[in-house]
Amino acid sequence: MPNHASGKRSRVPWNTSARDWRYVTVPVYMAYCAVAAALRPWNGIERKFIATLVFKDDYYQPVYSQAAQVFAREIWKSSDWETYIFEWSNSPFRDQSLAEKNGRGIFLSPPGYRLTDDERLFSDTVVEIEPRSPEYAEAALRRAGLPVDDKLVELLISAPWPRLHSAFQDRRGPLQALERLRRETARLKEVERARAFNDESPTLDDMHGLGPAVEWGHNLAKDLADYKDGLINWNDIDAGVLLSGPPGIGKTLFATALANSCKVPIIYGSVSKWQEAGALDAHLKAMRASFKQARDNAPSVLFIDEFDALGKRTNSDRNSGYHNGVITGALEQLDGFERREGVVVVAACNHPRLVDAALLRAGRLDRHLELTLPDGPSRRGILKFHSGIELSASDAEIFEIGSEGFSGAEIERLVRDAKRTARRRADDLAAVHIIDQLPAIEKLPEEYLRVIAVHEAGHALVSYEIGHEISGIAISKWRVSGESRVLGSVDSKPSLVRARTKTTYLDTIAIFLGGIAAELEVFGSFADGASGSSEADLNRATDLATMIEGTQGMGRTLAVEAPDPREFARMRLYNPELREQVHVLLENELARARSIIQRQRPALDALVDRLQANPTMTGQEVVQVLQSNRRSVVSLAKTQIRTST
Repeated sequence: MPNHASGKRSRVPWNTSARDWRYVTVPVYMAYCAVAAALRPWNGIERKFIATLVFKDDYYQPVYSQAAQVFAREIWKSSDWETYIFEWSNSPFRDQSLAEKNGRGIFLSPPGYRLTDDERLFSDTVVEIEPRSPEYAEAALRRAGLPVDDKLVELLISAPWPRLHSAFQDRRGPLQALERLRRETARLKEVERARAFNDESPTLDDMHGLGPAVEWGHNLAKDLADYKDGLINWNDIDAGVLLSGPPGIGKTLFATALANSCKVPIIYGSVSKWQEAGALDAHLKAMRASFKQARDNAPSVLFIDEFDALGKRTNSDRNSGYHNGVITGALEQLDGFERREGVVVVAACNHPRLVDAALLRAGRLDRHLELTLPDGPSRRGILKFHSGIELSASDAEIFEIGSEGFSGAEIERLVRDAKRTARRRADDLAAVHIIDQLPAIEKLPEEYLRVIAVHEAGHALVSYEIGHEISGIAISKWRVSGESRVLGSVDSKPSLVRARTKTTYLDTIAIFLGGIAAELEVFGSFADGASGSSEADLNRATDLATMIEGTQGMGRTLAVEAPDPREFARMRLYNPELREQVHVLLENELARARSIIQRQRPALDALVDRLQANPTMTGQEVVQVLQSNRRSVVSLAKTQIRTST
C-alpha cells in the first residue's frame, strides 16, 4: 500500500498486497477506509503526528481500534506488538505520556466523550469520522472477492458493528461469514416485524378456557409456517373463522394471541367504526381500506369486531338497501374476483344468529368457534397471566368459587383493583389482595356439607348402578354469601354409544333424581336446591319426562309435538292429563332410584364419608369406593313401570 517513490501512501487504500492484510476482515476494512480518508493529509511514511478521531455515532471500539492499528503499522512501520492506538477516557495521562514519548499516536474519542481544551491542544489534528458509506462497503466487497450488489452493500451499511464483527472472523471465509450474517439478519427482521405489531402481547399458550379455538389457532400457525416456506398453497389454509361469545370472553385478546403465535401482524377493524364513516360509499371505502391494509402486510390477521352489526339481507326495513350494499361489499372482500391470499379473517360477534348466512359459506367464514366462559382451572390461568401469581390450593379453591361466571375481562379488572389496593397499602401484589376483591365467601358448616355430599353421592351411586361411566365428583366447602349456586357436581355418561330409546331417557331421569332419593333415605326429606332453577335436578327431570310423554311419542300416545323446552311448562299447565302422566313417570323413576340407594346404602355412606374428607374425587376413586362397599344383589336398575288410575 505505501508508495516508496513519493513517500506518500496510495490515494486508493484497497490497492494493497501486503501480507499482514490477510487478517483484515470486511468490517475492519470498511472502518480502515474511514480512518484512511480522515487522515489522508497525514499519511506520509514515518511522519510523526498525534491525531484524535472523533465519533458522533456508529462507533464500535474493537473494529475501529483494529482499523486504526492497520493504518498506523503502514505509516510508521511498527511491529505487530507495538501499538499507537488509544481511546480517550477520564484518565488519559499514561496514554498521553506514551504518545508524547514516541511522537506518534491515534486517539479515538467515543460518542458522548467531551474533549478538553488540553486534549485538543495536545492533538496535531482533530478529525470527525464520517459514518459508513456505500463506497466503503463496495471497496470491502471488492477486496474480499465478493459481488458488489446493492443488497449486500445495504446489509453492510445497516447491520450493527457488533453483528458484523461477530460474523466476519479470521477463521471464516468472507462468503461463509456473509451467508451467516444474511441468515441471522433475516431471522431478526422477522422477529422485529412481529414485535412491531404485537409488542408484549400474549400468545396462544397464554389463552385459557378457549379450548377448540386455541387448538385451531395452533394448527393455523403451523399451516402459515408451511405456507411461508412454500410447502403448501394458500387454498390449503383455513383462513376464515367466526368467533362468538358473551362480551368480555376474550375474542379480541385471542385474535392478538393468534397473530403473535403465527408471527404475523394483526390489523384491527370494526363494523361500527366503518359505519361511522357515514354514507354507504364512505362505509364501503373504510371497509376496503382495512382489507387493503391486511393485504399490504400479508401474511396477516384481519380482526373484525362487532361482525353481527352488518345485519342480514333478509331484513325488510327502510335501511335494507344500505345493509344489502354493505353485505355485498363484505362478500366481495371475503372472496370476490381477487381472493384474499395471505389474509386470515377473524370475525367476532356476540350474536352469531344475526350474521348473514352468505358470509358463513365455504371459502369465507366457514368455521364457527363458540367461546364460553372459562372454567375454574382456566380462570386461574387467566389470573396468573394478568397478575403473575400462582395461588395455593386453599386460595385457588376460594378463587374458583368467588370468580364463578367471570369472563377473562372481569378477571383482568379484578387484578387491576387488586394492584390498586396493594399500591395504597405500599405492599407487593399477593394472593390476599386478589381474594379481597372477590365477593364475600363463607365456609359451609359440616351439617350443610354433609347434605351436599349425600346428594352428590346419590347421583354417583345411581349412575354407577345403571351402567354409566363416572369421570369425577366434587363438592364445595365454600359458597358466595347471598347467592344460590351449584355446590356439587358429578360427571357421568353412558359407557356405550347406543340409540336413544325410552329406556335411555328413563335412565337419565333416574340419575337426575338420584340426589333427591339419597336425601330422602338419609334425612327423610330433600332440600330446595334440587328444584327451582332451570338447571336444578327436578326441573331437568320434569322437562325430560314432559318430552317423553308429550313430544316424542314415547308415552301413552304416538302423537308428537315440536320439542321446544320453552313450551313444556305451558303444555303441563293447560293439559292436566299430561301433567299427571309426567308425575307418574317421575314417581316411578324416583322409586327406582330409592331402591338402588336402599340396597347399596353401605356404598352410599362410604362415598359420603370420603367426600367430606376429600371434596374432589376422580372417577377411578369413586368406582373403587363403590365397588369396595357394594352389596352383591340382583340389579334393581331395571325400570319399574307404574300406571295411574
